[in-house]
Amino acid sequence: MSATTEVLDLSAFDQHAGNAGEPAPPTGRQVAVVGAGVAGMACAIRLALLGNGVVLYEARSRERMLETPPADLSERESFERMVAQGRIRCEYGRKLGLNLALADLHLWHDAVFLGVGLASSRVLALSGSAPAGLFDAGQRVAAVQALDDLLALPVPQRAIVIGASRGAVGMAARLKQLGAQDVTLALRHALAPDGREEEVARACFVRVRGWVAPLEVLRDERGAVETVRFEQTRMLGGRVVDTGGFTEIAAHAVFKAVGRAAGPELDPLVPGQSREGDRIEVDGRFRTALPGIYAGGDCVAPRLEATQARRHGLQAAQAIHADLLA
Repeated sequence: MSATTEVLDLSAFDQHAGNAGEPAPPTGRQVAVVGAGVAGMACAIRLALLGNGVVLYEARSRERMLETPPADLSERESFERMVAQGRIRCEYGRKLGLNLALADLHLWHDAVFLGVGLASSRVLALSGSAPAGLFDAGQRVAAVQALDDLLALPVPQRAIVIGASRGAVGMAARLKQLGAQDVTLALRHALAPDGREEEVARACFVRVRGWVAPLEVLRDERGAVETVRFEQTRMLGGRVVDTGGFTEIAAHAVFKAVGRAAGPELDPLVPGQSREGDRIEVDGRFRTALPGIYAGGDCVAPRLEATQARRHGLQAAQAIHADLLA
């Protein structure tokens, strides 16, 4: 089944989001889901079933979360199964704006889904269509959707491109063509076994550094990017895990390729709903104005029933998965 067809056929998941089979083989992608409400839980489970690694960040403790009656018992069972299999990792007591920063989430993960409440969306200041400078390459990470976007940015002498997609490989090659002296392509795992991406990278003299996950952008006394700190990873039980070892790579700028898949809008009503008040604006595929960051649930549309919030999470998961594989 194609990604587009599967996106539009969610009837089974609408009724029993957690009543599903075994997860697909690992894609090597890792997504952050913020908030373990109805939308966040549905999104996390669906992403895991599609083969993506998921880190669920929840402000409550595990005990408090489990005290809340589940909207769907089979969904809770599926969630616990994904956790037991290592497909979903949970970090409790993590709240955006308090001990969790959106810029860090974007650095650590291939995509981010926000299933937070309205109060948190105000803190994030994502209600406008042109949020300020989160992805300025001189401060944190420049998220680039198209190779032509690189033409609007200063060409650094040393650059790191994070990601294993063809878009990331193309971005690294494009930076070399634009005049960057040293470009490193950093991946949580190895490149695809067919060797095509690696052949492109070598032909353009791009360094490929596999099995590293980004942790922190280190800056000099002027605030400019100096190095990026990574944690070394390895494959264990069919999934990528951290080893506890660290490495640093020098750079003047850091980039991430944020692909977007073609296809119809999932929910044409969402853009109209999300423009009320200071809720987070998203398009019909639950993308915010910040590349690679998605949102759904109460922070997007007012007065949602549980079935609607769950559908937001399921549809957003499908859109994220399609975008990451584009």
